[in-house]
Amino acid sequence: MTLTLDSGFEADLREAVLDDVEATLRDEIGPELADVIRENWQAYASRNGYDIDHIWEDFEGPFVDRSDGTITLRMEWPGLTALFEYGVSPHTIEGNPLLAFIWESPPEGTRPPGAPEHIVADEVNWGSVTGGIPESRAIRDGLEWLRQTL
Repeated sequence: MTLTLDSGFEADLREAVLDDVEATLRDEIGPELADVIRENWQAYASRNGYDIDHIWEDFEGPFVDRSDGTITLRMEWPGLTALFEYGVSPHTIEGNPLLAFIWESPPEGTRPPGAPEHIVADEVNWGSVTGGIPESRAIRDGLEWLRQTL
């Protein structure tokens, strides 16, 4: 018995595999990865007493994009998320020429007694009392979970 393969079998097989990968990313892996990262964010916020619900509430995705034989899984978090992901060391913020801001609820010990809520200064030493923002690793730990899962 002789089996003859259609001349386009390789292209058909490639498309079938890509279809399966795309569906798996869209329906299974993407949503599960998003859940893992959201849980990482929530645990980080709880550990540090942060009110950062906007990070997971404003999250967009997962999006699965396919073009030219490439499939991409993409997720988007709101601006400044990286400050929490990577952390921020204490640092000086300089005005140009002044800084002016309202600080209604500063961390305990950061406002001198009798200091106003409305702050005007040449510069502020941000994080000098709190030690800055610790890194969350929420997204990077989620990607590590994905590597181990795959």
